[in-house]
Amino acid sequence: MTDTQAPLIEAEADDYDSGLESASLASSTTSIASTIFKYRSEHGRTYHAYKDGAYAFPNDDTELDRLDLQHHQFSVTFDGKLFLASIPAEKILHRVLDVGTGTGIWAIDFADMYPQSQVLGVDLSPVQPGFVPPNLLFQIDDIEEPWTYGQKFDFIYSRMMVGSLANVPRFFEQSFENLAPGGVLEMADIAYPAKLNGGDIPEDSQLYKWSIFFTEACAKAGRNANCARLYKTQMETAGFTNVVEKTLIWPTNRWPKDKKMKDIGMWTLENLENGLEALSTALFTRVLGWEKEELDAFLVGVGKEMRDTKFHTYWDIIVVFGTKPE
Repeated sequence: MTDTQAPLIEAEADDYDSGLESASLASSTTSIASTIFKYRSEHGRTYHAYKDGAYAFPNDDTELDRLDLQHHQFSVTFDGKLFLASIPAEKILHRVLDVGTGTGIWAIDFADMYPQSQVLGVDLSPVQPGFVPPNLLFQIDDIEEPWTYGQKFDFIYSRMMVGSLANVPRFFEQSFENLAPGGVLEMADIAYPAKLNGGDIPEDSQLYKWSIFFTEACAKAGRNANCARLYKTQMETAGFTNVVEKTLIWPTNRWPKDKKMKDIGMWTLENLENGLEALSTALFTRVLGWEKEELDAFLVGVGKEMRDTKFHTYWDIIVVFGTKPE
């Protein structure tokens, strides 16, 4: 099943806009040792210490603020919903897993909204707050290691894992194995490269060049920046049924005429422009061999194009969910 939103959006008149339970639930998790807090410091940013290099993006306060902003952007995109999967309101989700929880903001909101659920959020970085709902637990864990969770989950959620997983099919297999019958997995991700509304994006576009470089760096690092387009097939291969794919759109700025799309574009600009350095630095310098000064100069042009409402570019946001048969 595929539910795809048409990419053509009516544009506004052109202008320039500058403007859980106990630890038995997850016996495979790693206890927090002092070394986990000795973050890698590089080019003025900090990166996780546990499984150093497995995740190419920062974990400092600037990045955490961006991730919280991104959570709001998803909320606007999803019309206030935390997920899109068709889970009956009467179904009790006893155990829920948030993969790549980041700041933990999704898990916190979910735990507040579903107090009958025991929620576990896992991440490589111990950056989550200490004051959380009583039905929520955070653990430091590498989701690419074998899962040895003590109990099955009723719902597994994950988003924006592009550049994070070396073996996506294995992730789907482990998710399937660790779901209770009737359990649901939902993934939401951005797909590269950027697109142009109603046509092909010119190759001299700075944003297009950036997204191609980003894709190339991910590939050299053993990651697929376009992995979201494969999720549906890979989930079906893993055994999931009733798999649904929805393609939504994030305009790069406020160029659309539609109010909701204009608002989403505003949040996209805040998210991606403020995140350009975070998304680029490790991949471009460590993997592509760029000098930091060279990267900084390049990102100036990318940011300028992102702000220009004459460029009607957008990103596909792909949401895929499926069910483990009863």
